[in-house]
Amino acid sequence: MVVPSHEVGPASRLLARLRAFETYCAGSVVPPGFEAYCRILHPAEDDGGRPVRWATIARWAGRVYHPAMQFEAIARPRPNFGASPAPWNGQLPRRLPMDQVVALATTLKPFTRQAEHIWYLVWEGYGGAARSRAFAERPHRRYLVYRGDLTDNRDFYAWNRSPADYWFPQDEAWCVASDVDLCWTYVGGTRRCVEAILRCPDLEAVPVDLDQGLTVDSDELNPLSPDEPSPWG
Repeated sequence: MVVPSHEVGPASRLLARLRAFETYCAGSVVPPGFEAYCRILHPAEDDGGRPVRWATIARWAGRVYHPAMQFEAIARPRPNFGASPAPWNGQLPRRLPMDQVVALATTLKPFTRQAEHIWYLVWEGYGGAARSRAFAERPHRRYLVYRGDLTDNRDFYAWNRSPADYWFPQDEAWCVASDVDLCWTYVGGTRRCVEAILRCPDLEAVPVDLDQGLTVDSDELNPLSPDEPSPWG
């Protein structure tokens, strides 16, 4: 079971590597210094609660599926597209579902020397996780710090219905990073580690570089115009 940590040094050092929060790029969420990076796209849901991949939504909307895409951009149909019923329920994707967290942890395990020594950082805004008195901070965010093994995201799901915002091993061989405002998760690691994630059939993952933007207007291949219908009305 995950336990609160009284030590915050490794967590604070990792957060200190991030680019400035106001740059709104991948490097402001996942720290520089890894060989390669990818972005795991959180699935949307259909009306029955079943997961729907971004690729399916992009095809329905006539949008370009590419590594730097933004969900709001690919989900808004181009003219002459979107006439058939939408393949998802119209809600933004939520956090990475638990079965995909398990798939990610399983993929990371061969690249983890000590799977029983994992650091977890959880944004303090999740009410259910207020069980640690140790905090690691960065501008605009403060995180509760925990220790556990590679399977312990299940505890955070029990508290918050979401995984930890950050998780990484003691030797920082890789780092999983997300944010309450994002509908995807970043992973930085060795090239072999990231390639394994990109090949995992249970995850919808695309490569990413640290300069990639976080906002909808950063998707230059799917520009939005005021006369295009919005899936959110």
